[in-house]
Amino acid sequence: MADKYKLTIAIPTYNRLDKLKICLDRLFMQDKVQKIEIIISDNASQDGTRQYMEKLVQNNSNIYYYRNEKNVGPDRNFLNCYNRANGEYILLLGDDDYLLPHAVDKLLKTLEKQPIFVHLNTCGIDCEQPFIVGQPRWKENGLKIYQDRNDILKEIGIYITFMSSLVLKTDLVKQISDKERFIGTYFIQSYIALCTMKEQGTYIIDTFNYLAASGNEKIGYDLYEVWFFNYHKLLMEGGRIADFSEKTLSEVFYSSLKGMIKGFVVRFRCSCDNQKNWKKKYIWQSLQDYPDMKIIFAAIVYCPVGILKMIYGIMQFIKKIVKGMLKGTVYG
Repeated sequence: MADKYKLTIAIPTYNRLDKLKICLDRLFMQDKVQKIEIIISDNASQDGTRQYMEKLVQNNSNIYYYRNEKNVGPDRNFLNCYNRANGEYILLLGDDDYLLPHAVDKLLKTLEKQPIFVHLNTCGIDCEQPFIVGQPRWKENGLKIYQDRNDILKEIGIYITFMSSLVLKTDLVKQISDKERFIGTYFIQSYIALCTMKEQGTYIIDTFNYLAASGNEKIGYDLYEVWFFNYHKLLMEGGRIADFSEKTLSEVFYSSLKGMIKGFVVRFRCSCDNQKNWKKKYIWQSLQDYPDMKIIFAAIVYCPVGILKMIYGIMQFIKKIVKGMLKGTVYG
């Protein structure tokens, strides 16, 4: 099968059949979908996923369904996807992330360039009914081609953690001897991506708007452990193993703190009830080399939630106005 498929799209899932159906429906609408391998790795769902997939497999020769006997956790389910893939390239697609029109056809054309790694441009979902998506992260302007892994990582930044935007060479994934190093961190897919980029060659950011990602208003994990300690470890330990420069890795972490991570802390402090379980020690352990960030995050973390919600509400109002001015794209 390795010669049959250029691309494997693998979807890890667990008890989200409603989302999975939408994800698959939008995948099946794609041009050339029959030319790719589709894998579903089910983490022992109990919501009818098995029955739905068994019927689907019977009528589609390029769809393969694998079910874990028990829930092995998200990271090991991701590993199952990587280990099962037969395509030359693999994309792990979140079951709540939806491909936009012509994504498969466009990606197959990009893969003809035989890159080591491709990062996909993506956007968020503004409205599900009707299906309206926001502006993509990059202006759609063809391919951004790199020969230096440090340059592309600086451009991607924190989105190296976004599983559904990472297209990897399957043989390079399978050659990694310590794929389990970052199990339990939420970033196993990112470590694997960094390690494949150790191979010299062409790296690509494809600015075509490939998919719309669902957002979360609440999280069940320790925000500070994941986005300070684990993310810092991913870059400074995993990135070093993958031969990225320490200067690049530090710059990426710093820019992430100033941007997305600051936004995460504000947003989830305003929306999550489990923040009493978030351990602040992870923040300060990770900011030893960034004293200015210590001051900023101390202000955010110790700010009363009521005041923070008021500030966040104003920020969201301004964001809504800006989105209205830019307008989204409507897909059926």
